[in-house]
Amino acid sequence: MDPRKRRTKPLERVGGLQSERDRREALEVLGRAFNNPAMIEQHVGRSLWQPPIFDPEHTRVGVVDGRVVAVVVMGPRTIRFGPVEVEAMTIGPLGTHDRYRRHGYMAATMNDASDYMKRSGVLVAYLQGIGDFYYRFGYYPYMARSDVRFQRDDARRQAQPGRLRAMRRDDLERVRQLYDAAARGRMCAGVRDDRVWEWLWRAGRRSWMFCGPRLVLDARGRLRGYLTLRPGKELQVREIVVRDDEQSCRVTLGAIAREAKRREVKEIILPLAWDDPLSLFLRQYVGAEFRMYPHPTGGALMKVVDFLALMRRLEPLFDRRWKEAGRALGKVRFVLESEVGALGIEVAAGRAAAGVRVWEPAGEPAVRRVRIPQRWLSGLLTGYYTPRDVAPRKGARIPAALMPVLEVLFPPRWPWVYQAENY
Repeated sequence: MDPRKRRTKPLERVGGLQSERDRREALEVLGRAFNNPAMIEQHVGRSLWQPPIFDPEHTRVGVVDGRVVAVVVMGPRTIRFGPVEVEAMTIGPLGTHDRYRRHGYMAATMNDASDYMKRSGVLVAYLQGIGDFYYRFGYYPYMARSDVRFQRDDARRQAQPGRLRAMRRDDLERVRQLYDAAARGRMCAGVRDDRVWEWLWRAGRRSWMFCGPRLVLDARGRLRGYLTLRPGKELQVREIVVRDDEQSCRVTLGAIAREAKRREVKEIILPLAWDDPLSLFLRQYVGAEFRMYPHPTGGALMKVVDFLALMRRLEPLFDRRWKEAGRALGKVRFVLESEVGALGIEVAAGRAAAGVRVWEPAGEPAVRRVRIPQRWLSGLLTGYYTPRDVAPRKGARIPAALMPVLEVLFPPRWPWVYQAENY
């Protein structure tokens, strides 16, 4: 009998992968869900599920009728909130066996994933997905993907000679230095330690995470940047990092224009943030068109897994922002509330007392209160939304007297996740 016509059965087990059979059945479920078993085997089986970052507990499965029917794949990351490093988890791919849908098995598996992350000290989780589905699990917009588009002929006028060379293992240290310089201080950029770089080199190249890595070299063979390219005739750059100087931008432009000509591609599209040095160069000198891709019903979504622990971790960031702003305000205490919890924030001015402290409130009814709906919390923390963006939204409450304080603690930023940090 078709399981969809039966009364819903309780899950027999929900948790991490336990056996080779779990692994095979999980891949089958995902292959059916995406209608592409070969892609799932390559991206999950041969990449995400490979050492040194793979842990069977990071893939949560729901079991009914003795077989895996729901799968949530997760990947450990560390991402930056400015100078602060935060434990994070990527989510996806995920899927339910087509014969077991609409029984709540995926919801139970997603909730198990959330519980596992909180027990493991993960503070935030992020994914690319459909908001109408993920909102119920606490995932909300926190950034927008973007790119720049320009014509090959326009690029050639501003370019200097450059070429692409396939990356070798002995290039990794120099590439790592390039990446660290670009990611340092950027909101949401990944922290790539030795394990991550080893995984990217050994397994990430087999999927779209780090496919086709190439160095950008100038006419004298000096390293100016790197990029990753999806296979195929089209020029599909997935990640690009360039030194922060004009000559490196021009050399990179020359190398990419040369590659575009070889592939007979006239329009070039590069995934870049608004404030990336190459993005700025292209807008100023080439007249590139900048596009954002915000999705009202999905896109890049983030979940705050442990609100109080995250805010305590971010205390040095808030403290630095307050001291740099140099606001001549006295001591301010308030409680910041959301559906995921509440915490106290104390801000003090003055030469000796300046700083920010985060604490766990215990009642304190007389303290002023700020309410940020969960729908806007992730984006406020990353700088994608500002306090003034949030203030008029339904359920929000920001007293006018506290708006200057909130604007210092949560300034606008351009959060960006490089390709290899995505799921």
